[in-house]
Amino acid sequence: MPSAPPFFIILPMTPLVVSLVVLAVFIVLCFLLGLITQNYSWVDRLWSLLPPLYVLIWLPAYAHNLRYYIAGSLVILWGIRLTVNFALRGGYAFSWSRGFIGEDYRWEYLRNRIHNRLLFEVFNFFFISAYQLLLIFIFTLPLYFYGQIDGPVTGAEIFLYVMHLALLVLETIADAQQNRFYKRKHESPWSEQKRYQLGFNTFGLWKYSRHPNYVCEMGQWVVVCLYLVAASGQWHWSGMGALLLILLFAGSTRFTEGITQAKYPAYKDWQRVTSVWLPFKSFFKDRSKFF
Repeated sequence: MPSAPPFFIILPMTPLVVSLVVLAVFIVLCFLLGLITQNYSWVDRLWSLLPPLYVLIWLPAYAHNLRYYIAGSLVILWGIRLTVNFALRGGYAFSWSRGFIGEDYRWEYLRNRIHNRLLFEVFNFFFISAYQLLLIFIFTLPLYFYGQIDGPVTGAEIFLYVMHLALLVLETIADAQQNRFYKRKHESPWSEQKRYQLGFNTFGLWKYSRHPNYVCEMGQWVVVCLYLVAASGQWHWSGMGALLLILLFAGSTRFTEGITQAKYPAYKDWQRVTSVWLPFKSFFKDRSKFF
């Protein structure tokens, strides 16, 4: 008699399958850690680490491909920069008695609005853990297919490499300006200056965009999507990751600005005269009263 079929199909452990296993493990792990510790920034701690990890997992399959090395190196640089910035902001703050204590202030704000613990843990699993980690995987995925393309690197790809690096540098500058602002705004003599008394940053790149760091962050993953388009000459479904990321940032921007409005009365006026992302409005409105 023929043997019964196995209950589980054993998949070959290709680089793509390995990365999917890593994704599944971290979804479960982040949910459980949030549930146990009631600290919900576990995905935040992984956000800058997982794309470089996926790049390294896929690397053995594309060890011969120059374009994969260049694009992958830029993503690894992105991960290093974002990890350092997150650490400087206390994201990895650790106490021997309490473990990791750094948490994005928005999760605490949201917990206070969702009073039902069960409902919040459902939100924790489906959005904080599963959706966000799946999103990280999807917006990194174009690199996996990008590595499958052979042949010489095109001029369009070189242009995109330069754009990727430029956005990375600009995001570094924006975050440094933001960190310096929050460090100075409560220190004399800085606290006596009008622009520090506003409570929110209007210096440097933040003078022209309310969220220049968001613009550069989204822009880099749009570029990653375009790598594949430039090399293959056609749109690929994995590019939906960049679109989903933009939608996530749109929601995050709205949520963050709602909190900022409640804290700083002048912020509503700043919103009227300064662009939220791309600095179109900022060049045509009278904003002299803020400087």
